[in-house]
Amino acid sequence: MIVTNWLLVRAYVLRGAILWLLARALVSMVMALADADPFAVSVRSSVIIILVTTALGFAQTLRLREGVLLRNLGLSPAMLALYFALPGLVGELIIGATGAAFS
Repeated sequence: MIVTNWLLVRAYVLRGAILWLLARALVSMVMALADADPFAVSVRSSVIIILVTTALGFAQTLRLREGVLLRNLGLSPAMLALYFALPGLVGELIIGATGAAFS
């Protein structure tokens, strides 16, 4: 089993966090403009936001042409998807928990 370098983990988790924040802010802004509660999002919507964040992460990786480098460093696409999805998953869990606590 290949151990991933922490510099790679930190870089791609940070990239996933930034992409999730941007996606979440966009969804919240649209919901606020539609006079809906931006924090009352269903589980299905949260999963879609996480999937969009992961897809955007892969798109950015392809755009920057980092695929060959990452494969040479032993970072599989599944691990890369996990690194992109992890901040969104944690963020959506926190938003869901605080939304349920204050409802």
